[in-house]
Amino acid sequence: MADVKVLEAQRWVNATYGAVPGYVRCPEDGKTAWSTMFSLTRALQRELGIATLSDSFGPTTLSLLTQRGNVGPGYANANIVRIVQHALFCKGYWGGTTNGVYSQATLTAVTQLKSDMGVGGDGTLPPKVFKALLTMDAYVLLSGGDEQVRLIQQWLNNRYLAKSTFFATPCDGHFSRDVQKALMKALQYEFGIPEDQVTGNFGPATQSGLRAHPVSLGQSGVFVQLFSAACVFNGPVPDDTIPGNNTIPIRTAFKSIFDPALKQFVEFFQRFSALPASGYGDYQTWSQLLVSSGDPDRPATACDTRFHISITRAQALRAAGYTVVGRYLDEDATSTLDKELQPGELEAIFAGGLRVFPISQYNARELPDFTYEQGYQHALRAHARAVGYGFNRGAVIYFAVDYDATDEQIDSNILPYFRGVQAGLANQGKRYLAGVYGSRNVCSRVTDEAYARFSFVSGMSWGFSGNLGFPLPANWSFNQIKEFSFVSGTDRFDLDRVVHRVGGDPGVGPEGVGGQQSPVDTYLRYVDDLYATAVRYGKGDPNLLTAEYLRYPNYVDLYSGWQNLIGDVNRDWIAYADRAGLSKVTRYLDPCYGVEIGVDHFGATANAVLLRGTGSRRST
Repeated sequence: MADVKVLEAQRWVNATYGAVPGYVRCPEDGKTAWSTMFSLTRALQRELGIATLSDSFGPTTLSLLTQRGNVGPGYANANIVRIVQHALFCKGYWGGTTNGVYSQATLTAVTQLKSDMGVGGDGTLPPKVFKALLTMDAYVLLSGGDEQVRLIQQWLNNRYLAKSTFFATPCDGHFSRDVQKALMKALQYEFGIPEDQVTGNFGPATQSGLRAHPVSLGQSGVFVQLFSAACVFNGPVPDDTIPGNNTIPIRTAFKSIFDPALKQFVEFFQRFSALPASGYGDYQTWSQLLVSSGDPDRPATACDTRFHISITRAQALRAAGYTVVGRYLDEDATSTLDKELQPGELEAIFAGGLRVFPISQYNARELPDFTYEQGYQHALRAHARAVGYGFNRGAVIYFAVDYDATDEQIDSNILPYFRGVQAGLANQGKRYLAGVYGSRNVCSRVTDEAYARFSFVSGMSWGFSGNLGFPLPANWSFNQIKEFSFVSGTDRFDLDRVVHRVGGDPGVGPEGVGGQQSPVDTYLRYVDDLYATAVRYGKGDPNLLTAEYLRYPNYVDLYSGWQNLIGDVNRDWIAYADRAGLSKVTRYLDPCYGVEIGVDHFGATANAVLLRGTGSRRST
């Protein structure tokens, strides 16, 4: 919806500066956007005497503005004041009449803006706050934002905005790349790194500072504040004390004292991240909180490579502590890397004591590689290759996104690609499950919106925009943390170290190839035998009797609610079936979705549906 004050700002800046060389007109549509902020920035540069105008509020603009002091009452340049007033309206603040006079209304609006940013002070506008004003960053809590995150954003601004290399972060309650960089800069300032060397990168000086500043229960001060901030940004995490829990998260709060609640969160985070659950803020935990690779030299039991794995290589990897290796099912016809699985390689991997997780990648390094149709065709090819190698039903194939896809690109291409993958696998009977390889953001969004079963995170690309400012996806199984040359005797080949999450995708072992039956086959055979027993019993509908028995065994006390909801079972039939000596099945693994199904739930559902058809509530 158009805003009349935004439209007024757009018309004024275009009319005033439209003929200035280097000025770029913004649309006059009444909608706040970067184009409007860029036009106001160029207008400011013109007023400061800069000859070459730019969208960027860079060092020259900041320096010239600083020379003139804060913008406030009595400021000499009326057009600069008008730029402030129009920008305030575009930001949602009432700055008074846009007449070039820094009025009480303007003073009040700037005071509110600074308060929202967490910096406080009077109603004058310092250069860095002016820079923040000419962005699309929000300084109020936005929809979906977190109050604790916003509190941290405001605290960072208040403590560090005076630093020469620190600029205002948004205060919208959303963890982002900019907020992550701000946190890293804050740590670097506190480590004593000179301001002009503070970059926000995870370099040697930062790593050294983290090693020197562990935090633990009972400690207080700024490093506890920064550590708890990193914990908030990485939360919530699953409560792993509840089997199968993916819905009840554990959160923490921004605090200055390392209290028992923070220690508990750290323990959950460490287990979720496959770190030792010490509850202690050591170097590995700091690293895992700050960058997607974590400590790249931490212990890892998985790996992946484009190179052929012989028995000798498999044995050397196993001796080095690796238990599972990622290998490519196929490669693009134009590739000369020769990276796909070779005949006999699976047997060599298994003989060397390793498991394997299959990867499907055809280029996958730029946006045009991803369309629905390509996803569909890639799924058909991956299915055919996996069948050819003998992978049994239920194996997870990781389809790759091997570049830094943005949110817009995920919307336009990546999600349609994975929907094509799912359709292609379904067309072939959904023998295999779709996993996703990519940045944290790619993995999380593809999981949530295109239903990938497990994630293989490209964590070693910690500079990816899709890794900075995003927590680990809840379904991560593999996290790629370092590329190096693996050396065994005279043999040398490139290898990626990968952290493997216990309880995630175990990969495929020798039992997972060769056409063996899936777990659901055993269950279906059990249901057939149970139905045949009900037919022999000869008293009542065999379908109802089968459903009753499925919901009954081993769950009477724990799930007595079935009796309340559906009614009791036929106890004579239960005794008869027990005497038949059937080998009971209580749970089975769904090969299409990789989740465990409780037989009692299945039986209760079937029982309820069948009873609804008869109009009855209980068996007789």
